[in-house]
Amino acid sequence: MLKELCVIGHPGRCGGASTELDHQIRCWHAMGVTAHLCPTSPPDANARAMRLEDRGCIYHAPCDWPSIAGMHVISYCSRDFLRMLPEIRKHARTTTFVNCMSWAFDAEVAAVQQGLIDFELYQTVHSMEKIAERLQGASELERLLIHPYFHAADFPFQPREPGLFRFGRISRSAPDKFGKKQLWIYETMTAPEHKQGLILGWGAEVEKKLGRPPFWIGTMPSSSLSQQAFYQFANAVIMSTAGTENLPRVGFEAMASGSVLVVDDRGGWQLQVENGKTGWLCKDEREFVYKASRLAHEKNEAADMRHAARQSLEASWGLNPAMESWSRVFEAWEARRDSERIMPRIVNVSAGVRNVLG
Repeated sequence: MLKELCVIGHPGRCGGASTELDHQIRCWHAMGVTAHLCPTSPPDANARAMRLEDRGCIYHAPCDWPSIAGMHVISYCSRDFLRMLPEIRKHARTTTFVNCMSWAFDAEVAAVQQGLIDFELYQTVHSMEKIAERLQGASELERLLIHPYFHAADFPFQPREPGLFRFGRISRSAPDKFGKKQLWIYETMTAPEHKQGLILGWGAEVEKKLGRPPFWIGTMPSSSLSQQAFYQFANAVIMSTAGTENLPRVGFEAMASGSVLVVDDRGGWQLQVENGKTGWLCKDEREFVYKASRLAHEKNEAADMRHAARQSLEASWGLNPAMESWSRVFEAWEARRDSERIMPRIVNVSAGVRNVLG
């Protein structure tokens, strides 16, 4: 049984890859696996405030590659990791890259072609298939599908007060995160009381794309408010995106907190939301308007969705399925030998993945 591994980089409280890494460390520790952390730069104040050493993590000096000799190393969507791989590879037993996107980095493709990455991990079949289109001819790469863990305890279920219909969306301040009809949806949907919105992740480029929101929708830059405070405000997360999301951590956070999801009927949202039971999936902007309005008017239905979503999250994305998944990853790592030449293959390591991922 694997006893330790080394993370190249550092987790964080914001951002999909950073928060996911934080939650997976909790899962590894629950399995009895110690996480070493070798950052690619000195940890900033936010990283130090996480006090991961109190959770049992062992720190290495930044870029101290000799200190990781003989260890299995893993990194989450880190460009620095990809850039430093030639040196890291000299010391690591195996190297694993977790791509949390639905597309491949140029540096990732180059590293795979040079044989610097032994394993790639993906959270969804969609992501694995899309990225595979650019990873052809990689004779030593093993691609594995994992079942990530979400630590719901960090996002307590929030009480909801009667009154205003409060909604919001949360993402990076990037125009490509916003559907072009996002503000039109907010202005067109109806509610029995006044509507009040909050967009966390606003910026000048987003405003250039969408225009200025009405006065009853507040805007804030990314990370200027904690996620927990955002979900405490938002009875619903009504979120149209321009692209296809992989497996949004926002979805898990909302489900844990009791903010009902009204989101696109594609990508990772389809894996998180059971349409009409734990939230609403929407094929176009008019369906967004109808389902958001229904959520505002049908309060009993909305309350049922909130509770069903929390129960679904705990059953499908809790510790047990994640630990089974990671056990299979660790077995694959331990079976790998530096001198071994293997044919390319895809290994599904998520127990029951077809039941969960469709």
